[in-house]
Amino acid sequence: MWASLGVLAVAVIMIVIAAQQMFINDQDLGFLLWIMIPASIAAALVAYLLSSPIARDASRLSDAAMRVAGGDLTARTGVLRGDELGDAAREFDRMVDRLDAVEKERSLMLSSISHDLRTPLAALRASVEAIRDGVAPDPDAYLNGMEHQVRALGELVDDLQLHTRLASGTLEMRQVRVDVTELADEAVEILRPLAQRSGVTMHIDADERLAITGDPAQLSRVIRNLLDNAIRHTPPGSDVRIHVESVPGHVVFQVVDDGPGFPPEIRDRAFDPFTRGDPARDVSTGTAGLGLAIAQGIVVAHRGTIRVVDGQRGVVEVRLPR
Repeated sequence: MWASLGVLAVAVIMIVIAAQQMFINDQDLGFLLWIMIPASIAAALVAYLLSSPIARDASRLSDAAMRVAGGDLTARTGVLRGDELGDAAREFDRMVDRLDAVEKERSLMLSSISHDLRTPLAALRASVEAIRDGVAPDPDAYLNGMEHQVRALGELVDDLQLHTRLASGTLEMRQVRVDVTELADEAVEILRPLAQRSGVTMHIDADERLAITGDPAQLSRVIRNLLDNAIRHTPPGSDVRIHVESVPGHVVFQVVDDGPGFPPEIRDRAFDPFTRGDPARDVSTGTAGLGLAIAQGIVVAHRGTIRVVDGQRGVVEVRLPR
């Protein structure tokens, strides 16, 4: 608005100067000035009508930016425009959405880690005090329990470190030919003692050796994580099976258990970090909800896909390019 009025003021001054220089006579000067008065009013009105929405939306964008800078991640601009200011407002809102998601994940991570650390640390403290005070009836059994808790803490730290490297893209993947069927067979043998303690029988179904290009250690971790998750969520006396097959351009394997499957409230976020199906988070009963998230990160790094298959049982399918 002020720019338009400035232009009109310059025009009036030029007319007056022209009149003083005798380029315009008094009659024409009066006529021009009477034209400029309503033109100035109209220009000011039009400028106000045009600039007011822009100023209002710019103020909304500025207010939202100040609220976000103050830590309020619920702030949004509420600006809906089709011009450059609208584009800036939409990008700002998307940026705040991402910041809000990161902050929620960070809060969940801190809450989950502190919860998962509390139980083993409390157990370790109690065992140390019992041994120190000489009230432990079987010190060797207490030491074995302490060793188990320390091992669980180490596995938690390793999972957190691996998840961080996967999320940041700094984990280097080897690229060699690897037999997926052999990896599955090795994973079954490694986890068979855990399955036996849980009363679960493990089977592997594979008609042939199927090779892909990837990192053997990380792909083995994917299979172990899926099998471990299946063993922990299937009832005693049931089976856990892994099927390996070839489809055009891909190798597909499914880990199937006879458990109740993924609850509806968990299914859509099963691969999110720190998601647990059991309400009581305890390192002694499993990982800190990172097993499936780590598996997804490794599979995606190999240009593959992983998903929960709908059904009454627990079925997770991994598809890797050959």
